[in-house]
Amino acid sequence: MRVWWKRLRKDRNGGIEGLPLQLMIMVMVAGIGSAIIIGWMGGLNAPQSISSVIAEPSEIVLGDENGDGIYVSEGIEITITVSDQDGNAVVGASVSLDGSSISDAGRMPHATTDSKGQASFDGLSAQRTGRGMGLITVTVAKSGMAYSGTTSIPVICE
Repeated sequence: MRVWWKRLRKDRNGGIEGLPLQLMIMVMVAGIGSAIIIGWMGGLNAPQSISSVIAEPSEIVLGDENGDGIYVSEGIEITITVSDQDGNAVVGASVSLDGSSISDAGRMPHATTDSKGQASFDGLSAQRTGRGMGLITVTVAKSGMAYSGTTSIPVICE
């Protein structure tokens, strides 16, 4: 009496319920491979992202005290609060300010967020020529975190 699996080797058309054996093997391999990939992808987490950047004060007012058309303010204090998509403070994010000639003793203001997700700037100066409104752009970045959107602080000349 011959063993049944020896007959399958000679019968390339053999299979289960009329399906060829090679097709059955390919379907099984594809199913197992798909299960492995889906299991691997199920363990992936969404990347962390910076979702909220809040500036305080929400606007800065410049004045022209001598009437020369150059609007200036000195001693400006700004606090930037950064949080992630879950509302948690983002620690160690780099924060910089640019626009309306904002400066920190002649340099571009730059700070790093603390354990509360805050970066504080004090003793800043800003300047604009002519009436109108300007903007201070707040740029926030942290390695390994995505950032969507920009934040600006309006600068008003009065």
